[in-house]
Amino acid sequence: MGLFQQPVNIQEIAPGLYRISIPLAFGLDYVHTYAAIDQERVALFDTGPLMPSSLSLYQKALSRIGRSIEDVDRIFITHSHVDHCGFAGQIKKISGAHIFLSEIEFQAITRAHRDQRKIDTLGHFWRQYGLDEKAIHSFSAVLDAFTMATAPFSTNLFLGDEQSIKVGERTFSILFTPGHTRGHICFFLPEEEILLAGDCILPHITPNLSPDLTCPSFLPLENFVRSLERIGALPVHTVYPAHGEPFKNLKGRVKEIIEHHIERKDLTWQSVSNTPQMAPEISKMIFGDALPDFDKGLAFNETFVHLLQLEKEGRIVRAEKGGLIFFKRI
Repeated sequence: MGLFQQPVNIQEIAPGLYRISIPLAFGLDYVHTYAAIDQERVALFDTGPLMPSSLSLYQKALSRIGRSIEDVDRIFITHSHVDHCGFAGQIKKISGAHIFLSEIEFQAITRAHRDQRKIDTLGHFWRQYGLDEKAIHSFSAVLDAFTMATAPFSTNLFLGDEQSIKVGERTFSILFTPGHTRGHICFFLPEEEILLAGDCILPHITPNLSPDLTCPSFLPLENFVRSLERIGALPVHTVYPAHGEPFKNLKGRVKEIIEHHIERKDLTWQSVSNTPQMAPEISKMIFGDALPDFDKGLAFNETFVHLLQLEKEGRIVRAEKGGLIFFKRI
């Protein structure tokens, strides 16, 4: 069944708060966005990607609760990935909605459209660290397609950590949760003990962690663990993630993911030798060599993030030779 050909799925998860499940064509089955009713108006939390059937899907979903896309007056975005914000700009054109997100994520979105050299920059980075050309080509093609599936928009409405927003009688608390991206945010509803988690925490998979080339000092793993510990300390009854089904044992899931990354970091350390190796060699020892080209890119990113953390902890160092970067144990 093709993209967006599955039935529209909208479900009330609390009075006046709805989950809209949008079918995806890449990797994951759905992305879940959320709609909160404020009298005759609608606030959206994430939007899904810009695709030919996006408008029809939203019109059908919102019509089931007596609203239309023209009623959307605010859009709150967790982060800059296309499956979360791609349709926001188009909704703004239709309804005049205001778009809110962290300034870091807005810069990431605008940079992707403004800087045509982004793929070249990424290509240089991947080649410098040894990723093979087929994987680079596959990854670049997907990133190009993702950029095309995001409608550009302008805004100066940036969200601050621990800021509160009101939608009708409902209060949402903004929580900065960097890791999956550098400016990722979650939305916590303290009175209902609900967490709209975006990609900060997922029920059955771990969010992919990638280096941020615009901020080389950013440590995705360290920040991700800190963010997990932060949300794990909240009095959350139910987590509503962007992918997968809602779940209740937040503390248990946080513990599980942190332990996974401790194990993965240890495995990465064991895969680094006393002689210089390139990151894809190390990644191959962890993930194997039978991955599709795009997945090799994801595996490289995750391995690289663990290497960054090991380097920060003083357990490995980088070495450069002929313009290429290697890692070795200290």
